[in-house]
Amino acid sequence: MLALWLRIPSVELGSTATGSLEIQSGLGHRIYQMTDLHTARLVPMAPQFPLATSIGSRDLLPLAAHISGQLSAFTAERNLFYAEDKGGRFVFNDEPLEWGTRYRMLDKSVIEPPSELGSVLDWKTEEKFGGWNSYEIALPMAFAASKAQLPAQISEFLGRRIRNPQPRIFVVQPFPHHIDVDGTYVYPESPPSILMRRSNSGKVTVKTLVDSMSATVSDLTDEWVLLEGLPAGGHDCIVSIEGNEQVVFRVESCELFRPRGIIASVGDTHWDMCGAAAVGSDELLRNELKVECGSLRIATHVLRLNDGWLQKGTVLSSPSGVAKALFAGGFGELRSPVALPMQMEHHSQQGGLTKGRPQLPKRIWLEGVVLRTFGSEGLDRVRCYFAEPTRENLYRLGPIMISPLMPYIRAVHDQQSAQGG
Repeated sequence: MLALWLRIPSVELGSTATGSLEIQSGLGHRIYQMTDLHTARLVPMAPQFPLATSIGSRDLLPLAAHISGQLSAFTAERNLFYAEDKGGRFVFNDEPLEWGTRYRMLDKSVIEPPSELGSVLDWKTEEKFGGWNSYEIALPMAFAASKAQLPAQISEFLGRRIRNPQPRIFVVQPFPHHIDVDGTYVYPESPPSILMRRSNSGKVTVKTLVDSMSATVSDLTDEWVLLEGLPAGGHDCIVSIEGNEQVVFRVESCELFRPRGIIASVGDTHWDMCGAAAVGSDELLRNELKVECGSLRIATHVLRLNDGWLQKGTVLSSPSGVAKALFAGGFGELRSPVALPMQMEHHSQQGGLTKGRPQLPKRIWLEGVVLRTFGSEGLDRVRCYFAEPTRENLYRLGPIMISPLMPYIRAVHDQQSAQGG
């Protein structure tokens, strides 16, 4: 399931400014106060007309008008988003594209690029997204001298101005507990330092929103920089390169699996959706299933991800006599158990998959996320690591090791060790 994002820029209007900003999209209603907008925000979107609506009050009226103008750029044709693994941020009409960058295009019509551009753009047709045709493209970084006409042809085909790549900052170590819905990197406690990598030797600056707190950036090499003194207590720390905001850090109390409140029930039996179902498949089929979502926004969000469910306030329900499955992303899911691959059976006799020992509920949830994100091969590697947590098996995780799932994998491993394997 792709996730598309709208970026709300940060505002600096002074301590006496007042007002609020309301964003209404197909995924819910969000209200931001002045204090929420000292840093940029990422708001999840669903492709629809209009993409979202923006309403502001008092000093935030100009910002709301600016966002409304940008939102109006979403049409039936050639809408561009940055192509991250699971979605991407909406590229505004007045925002230039960059050479060497991947994008995702949504269009109501079927598009075929000119034959001379298809291979140059590495044009790929993806599965449909909410009724929209989805395409992934990669703008090349350089061109042969004999192809000097291609940049202009690509710009004309996409209808966008294209510029050279801008400097970027990437977080390397330690990876955060999670990345919040607004794009903020959140840690449960302030790490001694954060190692970051930059795409060029541009000047990196850091700003905190509390005068009494300070963080520093040290240049290790032209490529590597070190951030120290991350403020605690929920205060934001903004890192920029060449004046362009790159990443926001925050330290706050974190639950391993969050938020709480997604509870399923059949009759008098209740269970957390991050764990295994407390009733068997036959009983699920025979009875009505209810899911208490904790808030109207979460219920509406989960309903959009699943077909065939009924919503009444914060409760979703599926009637008796109907097969039941529910995918709720980070809120948990209801699914069939993940089968143990045949090539993993020898680990069952040696490591943490000993026959007869029930798996941890959070592990069941995690394995489902790994399977969806990295496929069966990725799941095999994670299970190998759980069975035998050696350094060799850790390195075999490959891209999983630097993914947002790694804090969960470490936590499940620790929990598994504490319970004797």
